[in-house]
Amino acid sequence: GAGKTYAAYMGPLASVLHECQVLAKTAPSHTARKAKSTPPLSGIRILYITPLRAVSRDIEAALKVPVHDLCPGLLVESRTGDTKQSIRTKQRDRLPHVLVTTPESLSLLLSRETAKEIFSTLNAVIIDEWHELLSTKRGTQTELALSRLRHFAPKLTTWALSATLSN
Repeated sequence: GAGKTYAAYMGPLASVLHECQVLAKTAPSHTARKAKSTPPLSGIRILYITPLRAVSRDIEAALKVPVHDLCPGLLVESRTGDTKQSIRTKQRDRLPHVLVTTPESLSLLLSRETAKEIFSTLNAVIIDEWHELLSTKRGTQTELALSRLRHFAPKLTTWALSATLSN
């Protein structure tokens, strides 16, 4: 059940891994020896939006699988209405490299004064179950959020996934 998820995720993930390799090569040698598993980049790179917060943990787990093998230090976390307060507090200072969230939680993140700094490193947005959002208020909310994200990260690529499309 993760075919379309991985189809959209692997390209942006490959870009992030390439960026890690380039940064690792330019880092001082003592930094490279210090922690091989810690990626030399900070900031959110991939945003995965799901309208179904009930499946966000499953998506997070699926997105962690290739990261575990390819770049163990890359952080994949979720932030939804179900996220524990301790994790939200930690994320206030440092968001993961890959973030799984809902349209509502994304809107809250975009309302921060530091939103421009938070999302300026963003490379890709993947929107899952796009058909659930089409022609709804939540879909409009997502489109407005994407517009704001593109303002912060003009080279942002966007993937909208759906296994169900009506006629």
